[in-house]
Amino acid sequence: MLLDLHSHSIYSDGTLTPEDLILKAKEKNLSIYSITDHDNIDAQKEAIDFARKYNVKYITGLEISTKFKNMFDILGYNISLDNEDLNNALKKVQDFRKNRNKLMIEKLNSLGFDITLDEVINEADGDVVGRPHFARVLLKKGYVKDRDEAFNKYLGDGKIAHIPKEKILPEEAVKLIKNAGGFPVIAHPKYLKLSYTELKDLILKLKEFGLWGIEVYYPKHSNSEIKMFRDLALETGLYITAGSDFHGANKPDVDLGMNINDELLQESIEILKR
Repeated sequence: MLLDLHSHSIYSDGTLTPEDLILKAKEKNLSIYSITDHDNIDAQKEAIDFARKYNVKYITGLEISTKFKNMFDILGYNISLDNEDLNNALKKVQDFRKNRNKLMIEKLNSLGFDITLDEVINEADGDVVGRPHFARVLLKKGYVKDRDEAFNKYLGDGKIAHIPKEKILPEEAVKLIKNAGGFPVIAHPKYLKLSYTELKDLILKLKEFGLWGIEVYYPKHSNSEIKMFRDLALETGLYITAGSDFHGANKPDVDLGMNINDELLQESIEILKR
């Protein structure tokens, strides 16, 4: 089964427009597709319109960053785009991000880098500004040799020019998605860096708030990790999903679409398609 339930557009840190992504999904003949931008749903109405135009099976999506000791993102599918609580929560995060970008510019300027927020916004082509856009400006101006150096020295978590994101608690993210009519899913669980027992305990806690699934199939998951996450899903009664985390040129080693043969995944997709 060809599908992809995890990808990013220019409305977060991807490099393709919603139309470009829908056309790519059509070209690859994906059976189901979703754009899951970070902490916003700005691409969704465009994506729905283009999916209808090009006859692509599309479901709404997003990826919410949550407060945890390691990276912990919650994917949400089939959400209502007009849900007031969800929109208010996302607006709060976006307002914080705008101020965060100003603070990151100030930090970079204090380190001797001659860059402005306008330059970073222009690099983002007017869309949601993120750290990859800062990295591209640093690269263009010759301050770093590549994107990795920009993150490893300055922009990565805990580095000298990094300002942490405003994040909500995992259980709040699950509730927001659930109350917006959606299906909350743990994204790329390997990055949680938890043992089987620790992850099981977390899943059982979040199921009380409406957790629906876990992203078992992900390009960076090893075969042993896939088996572990699939076993956990079976033991805890979660559904499973698959996504590439496609970002376009910002992750050039990742292509859109995954080809997975798994009856459990097929069952999950049938529910999401309804």
